[in-house]
Amino acid sequence: MALVVKSTLVLGMTLYAIWFATTRFQNILSMIRVGRAEKLDQNPGERLSMVLRMVFGHERLRRDPVAGVLHLFFFYGFLVLGIGHTELVLNGLTAFLGPSALKVDTLLPPLLSHVYHLSQDFMAAAIIVISVIALARRFSGKVERLMPRSQDAENILWFIVALYATFFIYVPTRLLLDYGAGSGFQWWAPFSTLATGVFSGLPHGVLVTVHEVGFFAHLAVFLGFGMYLPTSKHMHILFAGPNCYFHHTDEAKGLPPKIDFADETLEKYGIDRVDEYSWKTLLDTFACTECGRCDSVCPAHSTGKPLQPKKVLHDLKTNLRYRNWEGLSEFHDTSGNLMEGKQEEFAAYEPATPLINRDPIDASDPAQVSQDGTYLQVDGQIHLDELWGCTTCGACIDACPVLIDSVPGSLIGLRQSQVMMEANFPEELNAAFRGLESNGNPWGVGQSQREAWTESLDVPTLAGTEGEVEYLFWVGCAGATDDRAQKTQKALVRILKASGVKFAILGCEEKCTGDPARRMGNEYVFDMLAQENAETLERYKGRYQKIFTACPHCFNSLKNEYSHYGLKSEILHHTQLLDELMKDRRIPLETKREIQEQVTFHDPCYLSRYNEEVDAPRAVLDGLADVETVEMERNRNKSFCCGAGGGRMWMEETIGDPVNIARTEEALSTLGSKNGKDQTVAVGCPFCMTMLTDGTKAKGVDGDVKVKDVAELIAERLPKT
Repeated sequence: MALVVKSTLVLGMTLYAIWFATTRFQNILSMIRVGRAEKLDQNPGERLSMVLRMVFGHERLRRDPVAGVLHLFFFYGFLVLGIGHTELVLNGLTAFLGPSALKVDTLLPPLLSHVYHLSQDFMAAAIIVISVIALARRFSGKVERLMPRSQDAENILWFIVALYATFFIYVPTRLLLDYGAGSGFQWWAPFSTLATGVFSGLPHGVLVTVHEVGFFAHLAVFLGFGMYLPTSKHMHILFAGPNCYFHHTDEAKGLPPKIDFADETLEKYGIDRVDEYSWKTLLDTFACTECGRCDSVCPAHSTGKPLQPKKVLHDLKTNLRYRNWEGLSEFHDTSGNLMEGKQEEFAAYEPATPLINRDPIDASDPAQVSQDGTYLQVDGQIHLDELWGCTTCGACIDACPVLIDSVPGSLIGLRQSQVMMEANFPEELNAAFRGLESNGNPWGVGQSQREAWTESLDVPTLAGTEGEVEYLFWVGCAGATDDRAQKTQKALVRILKASGVKFAILGCEEKCTGDPARRMGNEYVFDMLAQENAETLERYKGRYQKIFTACPHCFNSLKNEYSHYGLKSEILHHTQLLDELMKDRRIPLETKREIQEQVTFHDPCYLSRYNEEVDAPRAVLDGLADVETVEMERNRNKSFCCGAGGGRMWMEETIGDPVNIARTEEALSTLGSKNGKDQTVAVGCPFCMTMLTDGTKAKGVDGDVKVKDVAELIAERLPKT
């Protein structure tokens, strides 16, 4: 009779836990499905490969050796121990059949049974130790990205400690009941055998009671753990795999939500409520592990701005939860599209809290500043200071272990609403927007002046030449209008002519690619400029083989975003072209044998992270025999932003420390003392050139440390003519 009662209790506990967890996961799925449709099922092989690499291989987590090893033990420990948890439940459900029903010992040969028990015993002990280490790391406060401490994260660690503490009540008492106190050391249960000493003096009846208490305590913690998951950040255990599978495999990084300006039924542009994001963006919020890696690499957060990518995801999720969205999936078809005739009903489900917070923040008010010095916002809202603080550098995308790539794009989506619907944006952007609309560049220089920099250089234009050229040189707005950037373009012209490269420019026919407009939220202007440029390039189709540019922002737009407008040309960054020319020995260089110049290279975000090109600039510098290269601590895809991206080039920094100063200080500390050598910060972007030059001036070292483009370093070593 007692065994029947035990099975009944286990059945009731299990069914309740399954019901509780299932209904909450169903609610989460309903919330995700309210997002707009997005097709992400192409390239299934590549998607599965990414799941294997990121989830089962912990590719990005292993970048941090300590956290990577800890999480590997957690992950594979739970996979191994999951077998034991399943056995535990089955043993309880079938207890009425007798003590040997569905036990591994009776189903497997002795050796395999012992190996199974050894795996359970070892992993249970290992995970207790690792959980204690993980708790100590959080309590210590020494791991910056784990601050401020998360009660949710600590709750789950205490759950794990309790789960395997009860394991070492249940299993050792089972050993004593099965083998007796004098049975000796069991090699297949080493830690449980050691733990038997705690219980070996108990009378048999008490031992049986302790064993049953251990069983139900272990079962209750296990089921409670499963019930806690959908109410905590640890739902990423289930959503991380799907999120990696549905990552954006063939799209540009950091794209905002798409707007079809040809759709005359559209009544608003941009995002101002959470359900207007795609279902993938909403999935990202539930897949977030809240590990803080994105915050630790964010240049805005690192320099005292209120922006925290982790909090953006948390706020989107919290704002979504403010309404009970359960049942809203009835308004969507199987593809996630809002069904015809359901628009008004769906629109009635207004979020309880506005997504955007416009209230002033007083950084001097202790009530508005959090433990780690960042600004507190209303939970579930994104503040305008967060919204405009993003440089769209993509560091958060590169750091995320579960491939969340929506933060820059989701913030731009909010900017779209503020710019195109509310006309609510930083005042200093007015001039940039006017310049882009009226003159095709954010500096407002007249279109007729785009060729002025070529005076006396004999630079051909496509319109003024006949036949085909090897390269179309996309000059870019900065290269055509900014005095300092023009020096890079002139250096490139010298190199191309010395190398015998046949090239041409568009001249006055070229306009801004629209990248600044897109990142600042003015998608309409981006679309207008992109269409005009695409039409111009189409007219010259067949007149050039490839396109190259010295601006990573132009490079990214032309390479990754203009395909939507029909552009199919091969696009190169100028460092890639220079690398090719050097490898083909087409550039006549005159370098000295001894080291003349010490150089550290600053990786542009839109080259290194958005386009994963980090080798070409270094190959070019390595090809200069009289240059010694030294690396900054944050380099390649982990490079720290200069602070100009996301339209910040045209905005003032009024909160925290300037991003460009932080990067300049890192460059200066890398270069160290002169030691008789010229010292240079090399760049491959006109925006970076401006920001780091301003940085050296602010630090008072512009007379000693020069900021030069890679092309300028090569041009300085061409034969004098």
